Amino acid sequence: MTTTTDLEALRKKADRSAKTAEDDKAALLDAAVKAAITSSKYGHLSAVAREAGITSQYLRDLVEAAHPGWLAKAAEEREAAKAGRKAKAA
Repeated sequence: MTTTTDLEALRKKADRSAKTAEDDKAALLDAAVKAAITSSKYGHLSAVAREAGITSQYLRDLVEAAHPGWLAKAAEEREAAKAGRKAKAA
C-alpha cells in the first residue's frame, strides 16, 4: 500500500518533471524562432517548424511576437529575389 509520504514524494517529483518539461519546451521554441529567422528562403520556416515538431503557423506567430515585421520583410526579400531572377531571364 502506498503511504502518504510516498504520494507526497511522487507529487514533488511530478512537479519537478513538469517544471523541467516547461523549461525544455521554452528552450525549444526559443531555438526554433532563432533558427527560423536565419533565412528568408521559401520553405525555411516550415522546415524549422517541422523539425521542432510544431505547426508552421504557431512558429510564424512566435516569430512575429519576437521580431515584429520580420515575416513581412522576409516576404519582400523573396519577392525581390524572384523579380531579380525574372529580370535576368528576360
